[in-house]
Amino acid sequence: MANWIDACPAAEVPDGGKLCLTVQQTPLVVAQIEGAFYAIENTCPHAGLPLGEGDLAGRVITCPYHGYAYNITNGKNIDFPQDEPPCKTHPVRVNAGTVQVNLNGEANHE
Repeated sequence: MANWIDACPAAEVPDGGKLCLTVQQTPLVVAQIEGAFYAIENTCPHAGLPLGEGDLAGRVITCPYHGYAYNITNGKNIDFPQDEPPCKTHPVRVNAGTVQVNLNGEANHE
């Protein structure tokens, strides 16, 4: 059973943009891309630094510290998929204008 937790008002995340926040001690980046919402943990698997401080271009978020790029929809490393672990992603839904995340689940986007 999914455990949906309110993260933020959907209106706070512009289409093509992102918002960094913490939900139950889990740092997240919530993004809206073409009307769909995604949540990825705000920790770069490469060095543990804040991924959300980087640029979001389409579905790719780039860590500002070492340049590692991740697909925000599935957490996969764009440049080194075989070497780096993926960044953890979480299921997201919008309910009554509020973005909700399931921290117990893993998003399954390709």
